[in-house]
Amino acid sequence: MSKFSPCLWFDGQVEEAAAFYVEAFEEGKINQVDHYVNCDHQPAGSVLTVSLTLCGLDFLLLNGGPEFSLTPAISFYVECETQAQIDRLWAKLSQGGTVLMDYGEYPFSPKFGWVNDRYGVSWQLVLAQKQQSIAPAFLFTQQHSGQAEAAMLKWIELFGEGQVEFIEKNPDGTVAQALFTLHGQPFRVMDGGAIDHAFTFTMGTSLYIDCKDQAEIDRLWEAVTAKGKEWPCGWMEDEYGVSWQTGSKELERLIDGADPECASRVMRAMDQMKKIDLAALKKVYEENS
Repeated sequence: MSKFSPCLWFDGQVEEAAAFYVEAFEEGKINQVDHYVNCDHQPAGSVLTVSLTLCGLDFLLLNGGPEFSLTPAISFYVECETQAQIDRLWAKLSQGGTVLMDYGEYPFSPKFGWVNDRYGVSWQLVLAQKQQSIAPAFLFTQQHSGQAEAAMLKWIELFGEGQVEFIEKNPDGTVAQALFTLHGQPFRVMDGGAIDHAFTFTMGTSLYIDCKDQAEIDRLWEAVTAKGKEWPCGWMEDEYGVSWQTGSKELERLIDGADPECASRVMRAMDQMKKIDLAALKKVYEENS
């Protein structure tokens, strides 16, 4: 599993969207479909999440309801290897979508386009003449405009195993574009500049962190929420408005639905938590077992 997996919030249509993305990308597969057990959010038996892999990057598609919307503040930068590959992908993702930057030739690439697909997920496609890959791209707008470099450096410090690979600045010192890595995964940041963007970060797109243990959950929770916000079920928002989720393989085992009654108890207990307490959830899981 990727250390960081984008989590996309949907109001239904998660299975349809997952099938769409797997068909659109040459290297795509659905890994697992999980369902709601007894809870207050959605009917029991309805789809909770679909996990899939596209170009080596793991995604979670969450059937969360109408509370949050996807925005282009977090898009997915797709480097494509051939003209045929990018043409096909653009045709697929743009059908029924909304074009943000026309598909064509630009000074920085012979082919580029930016589109929100039919489900609202935002994609930047570029002909890079290298193996197809996907990197989450953060656009800092509104009150967060000008914070791209600070956020990038903060995340490298916080999550470790990261470095700045490339940075290009505007005349005013803000970031035109920057590439960095965390645990071997590529990410991009950009400042929105003087453009009056009507969108910013929301919980519609978050980053799920595969934590190795409770100690890592505790450390990240304390660091991220120190100037950010705490949300239920292990969700946290940093000082830049970006949402993160703390998870682990142990947590996934407790809620995987193999034992619906146990998973239901764990889900209800987790609903009452903000920071995840793995020991408490394991105790709930093992009740009457």
